[in-house]
Amino acid sequence: MRCMDDVFSMLERVQALKQSEDVEVITTDGKSYRGQIDNLRSTQPFSKPAVKMRTAEGKVTKILFSEIKEIIDHSAKK
Repeated sequence: MRCMDDVFSMLERVQALKQSEDVEVITTDGKSYRGQIDNLRSTQPFSKPAVKMRTAEGKVTKILFSEIKEIIDHSAKK
């Protein structure tokens, strides 16, 4: 059940940041995506939990929860 607990805790954390316009997600392979959370995908059957980020340039990138190493809310620091 540990894996499912991680998914739900990540979902809560990401959901809380959905209104922020300056979120940075750092993945386990060192990539960084900065922008706004566009969509959460967690409840569809046969899909892996993921978040979609929209950058300032309008590019949308899907990031699996299992690939997220760190989430930073830069708007909270202002």
